[in-house]
Amino acid sequence: MKLELTYDDVSTIVAALLTKVTTAESNALKCAKYGMDKDVEFWQERAETYQKVYEAVVAQREQADDEYKQADAALKEE
Repeated sequence: MKLELTYDDVSTIVAALLTKVTTAESNALKCAKYGMDKDVEFWQERAETYQKVYEAVVAQREQADDEYKQADAALKEE
């Protein structure tokens, strides 16, 4: 199933993921401060997961931008 999103949708998702990464990292630091090792591990894993998804979405957005630019250039050549 292909999901269709607008550029604004993708930008919102990217911003939300970046916020989630930052929050998870902050929570990991707070837990480390109080010696809550299992919680630190949980938040570090969450931060890594959010970071991977963030990077994947950004890469796909950049690929779409490149495809649009190529299509635009091809139309201008005609």
